[in-house]
Amino acid sequence: MGTLASIHVTSAVISMVLGAFVLLDVKGTLAHRALGVAYVLAMLMVNFSTLGLYRLLGTFGPFHVLALISFVVLLIGMIPLFRRKKNWLQLHYRFMCGSYVGLLAAATAEAMIRIPAIRNLFQSPQQVIWVSIGIAVTYSVAARLVLPRLEQRVLARV
Repeated sequence: MGTLASIHVTSAVISMVLGAFVLLDVKGTLAHRALGVAYVLAMLMVNFSTLGLYRLLGTFGPFHVLALISFVVLLIGMIPLFRRKKNWLQLHYRFMCGSYVGLLAAATAEAMIRIPAIRNLFQSPQQVIWVSIGIAVTYSVAARLVLPRLEQRVLARV
């Protein structure tokens, strides 16, 4: 594994751990803010390192597009913190949750590519890509169903 891929994997694992703590921790505390900043920085490393990885297809592909979308979701999740307009906390929560759900979907897709027992189930990289996109859609639908209920509980405590 090259240096860029190592940076990518390490920052992704750090993002998954930090994101879990941020989502499960009490909101608005100093710890939440510090972990949140660390999560955002780690996610920036994940997204930017993705743009330099071309081993799977040899060209710019769907995973690069998803990294750009992830960057935009992360950015949109941070804007309400600085603007503090109506519903800012709800917008921040929704987009940051979306960022974390996207990270989990990407990790699942990555596992499909990296774990030989799973990878060997597919005939081509294109099949892996389409199944990965299907996984991302499944994560998104599940998040749309689960997160609104969780949001009410979490934001009621802030």
